[in-house]
Amino acid sequence: MSSGANREPIRIEFARLGGEAPRRIVASPPDSGYRCLLTMLPGSALVEMYRLYGPRLLERNVRSFLQLGGKVNQGIRKTIIEEPQMFLAFNNGLSVTASGLTLEDHGDGKATLLSAEDFQIVNGGQTTGSIFRAWRKDKINADLLQVPIKITEILSDGDVDEIAPRISQSANNQNKVDMVDFSSNHPFHRRMEELSRSIWAPPAAGMQRQSRWFYERARGQYHDALAQYRTEGERRACERIHPRNQLVTKTDLAKFEHTWSQLPHIVSRGGQKCYLDFMDVLEKRGTFEPDETWFKRSIARAILVRQAEKIVSRQKFGGYRANIITYSLAWLSHHTAKRVDLDAIWGSQKLSDPLAAFIETLSHHAHGHITNPLGGQNVTEWAKKEACWDRFREHSLAIPADIEAELISREKAQHSPSAHVFEEQTSADEAAQVERVAEVPAQTWFDLAAWAKDTQTLQPWQRSLSFSLGKLASSGRRPSRKQAMHGEKIVEEARSLGFRG
Repeated sequence: MSSGANREPIRIEFARLGGEAPRRIVASPPDSGYRCLLTMLPGSALVEMYRLYGPRLLERNVRSFLQLGGKVNQGIRKTIIEEPQMFLAFNNGLSVTASGLTLEDHGDGKATLLSAEDFQIVNGGQTTGSIFRAWRKDKINADLLQVPIKITEILSDGDVDEIAPRISQSANNQNKVDMVDFSSNHPFHRRMEELSRSIWAPPAAGMQRQSRWFYERARGQYHDALAQYRTEGERRACERIHPRNQLVTKTDLAKFEHTWSQLPHIVSRGGQKCYLDFMDVLEKRGTFEPDETWFKRSIARAILVRQAEKIVSRQKFGGYRANIITYSLAWLSHHTAKRVDLDAIWGSQKLSDPLAAFIETLSHHAHGHITNPLGGQNVTEWAKKEACWDRFREHSLAIPADIEAELISREKAQHSPSAHVFEEQTSADEAAQVERVAEVPAQTWFDLAAWAKDTQTLQPWQRSLSFSLGKLASSGRRPSRKQAMHGEKIVEEARSLGFRG
């Protein structure tokens, strides 16, 4: 806290790890913002590092240790136990970054490595974790292992935050790395992780103990955190603080946020595509740092989706659960103008009975819509299309009075106390476009929709959107960024075809 840094840099003094310091180091290349040192470490040195610093060694890695859940890590363990002498031949070793190395130069390109500042394993987390686990659980002699290591020293004119992820992406070929993993170190995810480790959630109904929602920035973090405890009692205590049903991954978050941002057709394309689209939107919005209020409301949206999953499962529709959920909640977001009381959901850690009942009703309408695609096309593909959402968005269903009574005011929804609301941020050009479209009179939109239908000059979705923009204007509501973008194009196209409204 006193340093103001995001994390505490790790200093490694190799003489204190036991055994000889690494030798036979080759340095290359010069004048490139970095230099690479190639050497070997005894497995015992790696064990001692991990014993002292644990997952902190992997803070720049795209993943924490994934335990023995995959075939690759099982294979590493098998080599460690059965053929330790072959480990050097079979294993690709570690890629490490550091910001400062102390060397004792022996000439001829050889030296002894004495210490390293800001030591981070950016590739080789599975190797490190596997050796440590085999030492602790299987009681292997780690001195029998020789681990190849490449240390990239980032010099004063290099950018460690830019170089380290690229090293990890280029070097990681032992375990499959999803595209989602490569953004694990994005400032947005780091901030979400920090908030999730410090904010206590109110006790759920019938519970007295507070808990936390665990945001998994890097794949495997949750299980790695539990694995740090030696006894079953300690692990259970950790799980009581961080229950498994309160684990939120990056792809989960993207699904929750895109659902509430009324993009169910993108959510329906699957976790990875939804996440990549979410990150694209995040980048376009510019620098965004979640604050405590945004974190709590993002968890409220998580509760909304998680409890909707249970509601829809009870209906026994027989399939398309994920599509039904995202379409139902996107409709709710749209038709309430995002006025669901997220603070109340966070405070109670559950949905109100009227809201849960209405989501059940909505789910039946969403199911009927999704499973009756236009032209008899494939249901799954239909749910991925924007036209599917355009049609369902206009689905007529009265919001019950008890739900209306729970909604916050439009003024409160538009003037959130949160300083950073991701889905409401707009660029100056987007804001100006929304203003221009909002100034178009409602009657102009209605006339345009009628003219397009009579002349058959615009596509059906354009006629439908024109009518929707007319309803928004007549009720004094503003269009979304996307509606404004399409609306302005529709007006231009209609006037070029002869519309004189």
